[in-house]
Formats: sequence, structure tokens, C-alpha cells
Amino acid sequence: MDNSNPGKSVIHRAFAVLMSFDAGHRSMTLSQLSRRSGLPVATTFRLLNHLEAIGAVERDAAGRYSIGARIWELGILAPTHDVIGKGSRPLLVRLAARTGMLVRVFTYNGHSALCVEEVLSNGASSPGGGPGLTLPPADSAAGWVLLARMTPAARKSLPLTRTQFDQVEKGIASFGRQGWVRFVHSDGQAEYAVSVDAVDRPPMALSVSPPPPRTAGATADPSPAVVKCLIPELHNAAHALATILAGPADPPGSESSPPCTNSKGNADHEQ
Repeated sequence: MDNSNPGKSVIHRAFAVLMSFDAGHRSMTLSQLSRRSGLPVATTFRLLNHLEAIGAVERDAAGRYSIGARIWELGILAPTHDVIGKGSRPLLVRLAARTGMLVRVFTYNGHSALCVEEVLSNGASSPGGGPGLTLPPADSAAGWVLLARMTPAARKSLPLTRTQFDQVEKGIASFGRQGWVRFVHSDGQAEYAVSVDAVDRPPMALSVSPPPPRTAGATADPSPAVVKCLIPELHNAAHALATILAGPADPPGSESSPPCTNSKGNADHEQ
């Protein structure tokens, strides 16, 4: 850190405190923030007082700190981070309810696939998930979609093993052929993703996957017949989302066809 420039030093230290928060650390004590930011307790306390005064952090009755509403208000102004502010949640909840899947919207934040919205069929986020969750771009379907928007030279510069790089290139080739991609995670759950091509927006991806096992309604990897019905649902939702992000008007096609069903006539998540 450049301590010869006090202004820069203060800004860097304030951001060190703010960047201590993540999806797994949404609320912390002073000592936790001091430890995670690498700053002395006294310095952390002084910075927190200033940040609280401008609404950048909030402190509850127990003395724990969390990100303040002002940071959220600024964050959703970013081109790919105003998904919530644009009123897209009802669209995503409908997709989750129709498919019985966990629905997420991702963007690329420079080193990972960053979740900017997540919903289950009941409108909630998954335990331990939600906006702010990050996934390795090489190890997720949404990540493959985002990496497909990079040049081959840019992908080669990523810190990937040869095996990872080959797997990513294979996934990207599949995405190029069919317009969607499937990735099987280490727990055996399959994730499906398509691109959200919004005008004047950085690359985004819409993905669905079975809800966590601890969540009611969890499913196994959908059958080929269900996947055949699922992919159009994904593409339609991605198009509607892109329309929402392009302007204030409600997207066309908000009325959609009946949910996908299996051969027994049940909704596809009732397998």
C-alpha cells in the first residue's frame, strides 16, 4: 500500500473493509472485519464509523456490521448488476416455478462467474446461495457461456490447467453448435445455461439446476425429453430478461405456454 499518498491510502483501506464482506460473510463483528481486512482494530473501527455515517455499512443492535443500502443502490447501477432493480424477479420466479429448478443469472467479474440474482420456485434464494455467490468459470455451465464471449487468446491467458482448458473449449464448441450448454458438477447435479444477449450490456448467462438436496422439490438430472422442453423455456426467459434490461418497458411474451411435463403428465420436477 502506498502510504505516501494519504488520500489513496484511506480509499484503499476503506475498500479493504468493504471487500471483507462476501456471500459467506454477510454480517461480521469488528474483530472479524479487522482480521479479514488485515487492518488494525483501531483503524477498522475508525473506517467503519465513517462508512456507517454515509450509509455504506450498517450496524445492528448486537454490534455486527453488514453492507449498507447505499452500496446496494450504487451497485445496481453497474451494467450487469441492476437485474434486481429492473424488476426481473417475477420473470425468474415464473421460470423456477415452471421448471422446479434453481434459477440464477450470472455475469463475469474478471476472475469468476458472479451471481447477480437467484430464485427458487418459492421466490427465495437457496441456503448459502443468493446474489454475490461466485463460481469458477471453468467449472460451471454459466461460466462456459461467459467464457464463450471471450477471445481464444483471452481464454488462454486464464489460470487453467490443460485439462480444464480442453474441457472449457469443448463446452464452448457445444454452446456454439446448439446455443446452450450442460455442465455436471462434482455432486452429480447438472446445470444448464444460455446467454442473455441484452443491448449495451456485458455478457450475462441464465442458468438452471436442481435445487439443493436440502430444499423441498429437489430433482435428479432431467430426462432427455424434459431437457428438450426445458431449453426453449430457458431461451424464452433469457430473451425476456434481455428485453427487461434494455429498457423500462415490460417484456413481450410474459404470458407463456404450460409448464414442461413428463410422459405421465406431471410437471417435469415431479419425477
